[in-house]
Amino acid sequence: MFRPADETQQTQTPPDDYARNASVSLEAAQRVPGKRRKRHHDIASKIRSVQPVPRDKHGNYEMPVQVGILVVLNLGRVVWNRDAFHNERYIWPVGYTVQREYYSMVDPHTDVIYTCWVSEGKDAPLFHVEAEDMPNASIVAPTATGAWTAVLRKVNQIRHREHSNSASGPDYFGFSHPTIAKMVQDLPDADRCRTYVMQNFVEMKDRHVRGVVKKGRGGRPSVDMLNRGQRALMAASASSPSSARTAQPKEAGLVRRISVATLTNTISAGETSPS
Repeated sequence: MFRPADETQQTQTPPDDYARNASVSLEAAQRVPGKRRKRHHDIASKIRSVQPVPRDKHGNYEMPVQVGILVVLNLGRVVWNRDAFHNERYIWPVGYTVQREYYSMVDPHTDVIYTCWVSEGKDAPLFHVEAEDMPNASIVAPTATGAWTAVLRKVNQIRHREHSNSASGPDYFGFSHPTIAKMVQDLPDADRCRTYVMQNFVEMKDRHVRGVVKKGRGGRPSVDMLNRGQRALMAASASSPSSARTAQPKEAGLVRRISVATLTNTISAGETSPS
């Protein structure tokens, strides 16, 4: 069972509440003036298609799960009472953790596993990206885009590419993926986030789900991906002076870092509960 150090056991929003949430979102959007009201209405009225994700007997999503090219290890917890931890479109839960494959920042001929997670800074969330071949050199930024832009800059530099260094943080962290957005929105207290607009989701039809799974973009992650992810986390744990390392970026003061040793336990074959 995986749980960040400061996460408590919680139950996610039941599916029966989706209609109520959508109605509340539309009503809230109507109370916002001008262009912002239109934007809120567009977010609340749009229906996004998602892949079904298994839940355990308590209603919690089973982890880890493959969503697109990402492996979701933990959804984290919603910090609803601090506006810096969400905006109209996204919620950034503390403890949210995913892994994905991308080009190495040190070897131009290799792809490696990157572990991405969100920690709680002094006043706002901090976004971490750590490559398996650079286990003690996490990139930390105040935005998801800032963290992944730094990765792309190094990747392009060692490959002598003239490509743009710009990156969509929500895409690379997975926040923009409809299925992950729904899973995060289902977390306790998501509906209490003051500026977040509750979204509408509908599960894919069976034939579409089969296509997603066949392409390796959904369902249980492959054994190879899980093993590689576990090795990445073990490498980070081995290079750390302790199992609960901390980061101290100047702009945020002391930040609690998720225990990599705890993360490693999540990847073991039989454990699938995010609670």
